[in-house]
This record gives sequence, structure tokens and C-alpha cells, in this order.
Amino acid sequence: MKFLTFIVMIFSSTFLLSEVFKDPKPLFSKDNPNFVESSKEVNSWPMKKLHVKEYQPLVFWGKDQILTQSGRLLKFQTKEGLKLVNIEANRNNIDFILRYFFDFDQIMKGSDLVLKRILIEEFDLMTLEDNSGIRFHMNKSKIENQLENLKTFLQSTYFNNIKDTFSYLDLRYQNKGAIGFRD
Repeated sequence: MKFLTFIVMIFSSTFLLSEVFKDPKPLFSKDNPNFVESSKEVNSWPMKKLHVKEYQPLVFWGKDQILTQSGRLLKFQTKEGLKLVNIEANRNNIDFILRYFFDFDQIMKGSDLVLKRILIEEFDLMTLEDNSGIRFHMNKSKIENQLENLKTFLQSTYFNNIKDTFSYLDLRYQNKGAIGFRD
């Protein structure tokens, strides 16, 4: 646990102000002051405590922002120490990501894949990419059916047999999908 200590002068007396953060490395710092969602001072003589609630990061958005679980985009100076999925998309896709991100992540984890990147392009095209470079192409407009097809495919014995040579799965077709293999 990390203790953040403040010295505050009130009525010409010095009080110790401290807060215990649950996260061992809080996002709030002099470089990232906008990660504080709320703070509350609790009086308990002779000590004063400050409870600080941080925004919870969901994904990296572009090069210098983080999308929080509450849907706010916050500027962020460094990505060091945070293991979040990278999103490349316009701001108008925030609601879509908030709605479907956990579905994407759970489907990938269910097949021992680690979601690394989501790319949403202009013409309804979305690509999920795992940390080994496997890509899954989908249309945002038909996402419910395509997620079900992706889940079925990733849980199949066929996928487990071709996992090492598999390059991409394109789910945008009426016939469920097209598979690409590495050279």
C-alpha cells in the first residue's frame, strides 16, 4: 500500500492528512492530476483524513489519453506500468467501446488469447488483435452475431489445431467467416 501524506495548516495548527490507496501505484500524480474523480475530507480529531477516489482506466485511447470505465477521456503522460488495451478510433466510438469491451476481452480470454489492440475504421470495420498478432475483422453494425460466431470459432477444436499457423479471421461475410494463414 502506498501512503500519500499532506501537511495542512488549519487555524494555525498542523494536521496530518493521509490516504491509503488500494492501487500500489496510483495514477494521480503531479504529472496526471486529472485522475482524481472525487475527494472527501473526514474529520477525526486530532487527525484529518482525505479519501481520494480515482477514475478507473479501461483502455489507452490513441497516443496520450485513457478512457475510464465511466466514459471520460483523460490526458495521460506515460504508459509505463499500465497494461491496458490500445484503442485506435474516433471519439464517437466511446459508447460502442464501453458497451462491448468486456465482451471482447472475455471471449479472447476464454481461448487463452490476450486482447492487445482494437482498431475501428471509418467504414464500420473493426479489428481486434491479440498479443501474438492474430486479427479478427468484424463490422460494428452486426456485432452481436459476429461476437457469437467468434466465440464459437475460438472454442472449436479446429481453432486449437490451427492456432499456430492462424493469421486472421474475417467475420464480415454471410457465410460466417474467412480464415487466413501465415506463410
